[in-house]
Amino acid sequence: MQSEKIQGTQSFARSMTVLQLIAEQDEAPGVSELLSLSGLTRPTLYRILSSLEAEGMVVKTRDKCYRLGARLIGLAYTALAQVDVRQIARPTLTSLRDETGETVHLAIRNLDELVYVDKIESRELVRMASTVGTRVPFHSSSVGKAYLAALPTDEAEKIMNRLRFSVLTGNTPTDLQELRDKVVLTRERGYSVDDQENEDGIVCFGAAVLDGSGLPVASVSISVPVFRLNNDKSHYWRPLVERCARISSGLGFA
Repeated sequence: MQSEKIQGTQSFARSMTVLQLIAEQDEAPGVSELLSLSGLTRPTLYRILSSLEAEGMVVKTRDKCYRLGARLIGLAYTALAQVDVRQIARPTLTSLRDETGETVHLAIRNLDELVYVDKIESRELVRMASTVGTRVPFHSSSVGKAYLAALPTDEAEKIMNRLRFSVLTGNTPTDLQELRDKVVLTRERGYSVDDQENEDGIVCFGAAVLDGSGLPVASVSISVPVFRLNNDKSHYWRPLVERCARISSGLGFA
């Protein structure tokens, strides 16, 4: 019984790995690419792909590549709709977009990174290119630094020590001490800044959303193209902090 349980867990984990690899590629990958990325044997990969295809989780294209299937996309949207913080936050995020005129994101933690679970688009013609489901690093994003700053210091330190510090722009923090300094500054002023650290030409301001226990459950950011950046930065961070406090209150934070 125990061996069957372990075998089933391993099979599920492998299937999740294959799904994740398909999702991460810019273009639908073929079997050869998935073999190289996954390290699985060809029979195992074929078995997993066949099972996922039968369940509608993936679709095989005419050129024998694989993309995510409609069933998986439907499940993802259902999961997003069930995230309480997203439902509670949306009206407030919309009003934040309206006041600042810029794109607003809501992100939640997924292990050692964050994921955008909602986005309220700016009405301007030029705006940040991102989508719901985009994964963002802790070290280079305003939502990441805001989340870290809201955690207990020891918990934030554990996460920061595990990060890889991928360099995304010329402004990306490249070492642990630099990130620590930015997190301390974020704690002191109550909001974070991503000064073209995650994407060239985009400045973001971030703040955390807290639950009833005072721990972060999400972060909110405002993303502004550099050429449109207001000289008075309080135009962004002041309503951002106020709206995050309002959302936190809705989640039970006093």
